Amino acid sequence: MARWHAVCCDERRDKVFQDRALFEATLTDSKNKLSQIQFSAERTLFRLSGYKPGLSREVLMLTHRRINVFQRLRGFVVDFISDRSAVVAPMFALTLLPVMVATGAAIDYSRANTIRTSMQAALDAGLLAGARDGSSNWSQVAGQVFTGNIEKRITTGISFTRSFSRGQDGLLYQGTASAAVPTAFMGVIHIPSLSVSVRSTAKASDPDNSCILTLDHGQPTSHVSLSLNGAPLINLSGCSIRSNTALSCNGHDGNLTKSIASGAADGCGTPTSYAPPVPDIYAALAGNIVPQCGTSRAGITWTAGIVPLGAGIRTVTINGRTESHICGDLTLSGTGFLTSSSPSADTLIVIENGSLNIADGAAISAARMAVVLTGDNTIPSQVNFPTGNGKLAKLTLSPPLDANNPWQGVALYQDPKLTRNVDNRWGPGADFNADGLVYLGNSNVVTDGNTASSNAKCSKFVMNSFTTNGRVSLDFDQSVASCAAIGLKQWGGVVVHLTN
Repeated sequence: MARWHAVCCDERRDKVFQDRALFEATLTDSKNKLSQIQFSAERTLFRLSGYKPGLSREVLMLTHRRINVFQRLRGFVVDFISDRSAVVAPMFALTLLPVMVATGAAIDYSRANTIRTSMQAALDAGLLAGARDGSSNWSQVAGQVFTGNIEKRITTGISFTRSFSRGQDGLLYQGTASAAVPTAFMGVIHIPSLSVSVRSTAKASDPDNSCILTLDHGQPTSHVSLSLNGAPLINLSGCSIRSNTALSCNGHDGNLTKSIASGAADGCGTPTSYAPPVPDIYAALAGNIVPQCGTSRAGITWTAGIVPLGAGIRTVTINGRTESHICGDLTLSGTGFLTSSSPSADTLIVIENGSLNIADGAAISAARMAVVLTGDNTIPSQVNFPTGNGKLAKLTLSPPLDANNPWQGVALYQDPKLTRNVDNRWGPGADFNADGLVYLGNSNVVTDGNTASSNAKCSKFVMNSFTTNGRVSLDFDQSVASCAAIGLKQWGGVVVHLTN
């Protein structure tokens, strides 16, 4: 075993020596060939540069270095263009300027948009103020309000230009405003300012003088709340019909002098569509109601000329006026005036948790009297006329006249807190005449009977919705003198709203 190991090692040593000798010989040969190649390259360079062989080695090397400089420069350019590593720094340097301009432009545009928003709010406020003023100086009012609002919102020294105009009908108002907003960053690309402009349009309506007004609470303007169906006989003098949503005259315009709707006025005479809605100025009257009955609901029947007695009626004096509170339903019967044809003082009848019922064959009149319906919204609150073939009833109301009475000019009033079981349907035998205000603000009224003004010739019916069927007679009048005499109050302001 030992001899075999010695022989093996000797053979390996000899093999190493042989490989080393071969390597040294190869290296020497390579050096010689490299020298030859170098010399040949130098001669080739001299030929290319115009030098002849035999010149000094210094001249040859100088020429070689010059040529090598151009070769290295060319190689550097090619390598730089083709290299894809470590390009973040040069690329960032190249894109830094546009990035900064874009960022500055975003800041400038954001500031200009903020100023534009403030201009729009100021212009809207100014235009509404001018339209509500409506005088010959309305544009000055609009300008002053605009300036006051813009100074509160913008403290920089920006110059604003504004102008206002009014349409030929006197109801359409328009305004524009513009400004040049200085830029903080875009000046480097020669944009020293950004122009901003706004416009606004407002529409006004005439004061309300409607004989019939539907409020249509919570409904879109496309909803029809005033419908004249069939062939109604309508005679309106000095007043209009009006809806806070839409109105429709199906098959007959009723010889209307004017019909106004906040939605569309379809098929009606002298229509005005998309007018501003009329605010409910009568709901606040409910603050004058002082209940007296508690939970009692005995109810009474009141025959014309005979003042009722009993548990169903409680008579009180409040602020110098007499009030008769009916606990439960009030049924009117007989013919004639409830109290007197020419009373010396106003009277108030308050129906608590009950309805007003007109008996078959009754023909009741009331002078200087207001009828008020109120309650806790758990009991029906309606105005009921008899229904059925051959049944007839007539109710004629005339309101209180005392200017110190909060119920002046009010003939019939339903507390707006009553919303359940308040709708009314009046049949062909119903004949309802009233001067002053009839306010059923949450009631949807459908009538096949006749409704008209009474002796004083000044009436206003306000309901949630109103529908006529068949050959109904609606005879209303509103003369300025008559309405002033009974103290009927109507919305006298100018309703203005923005249309853009």
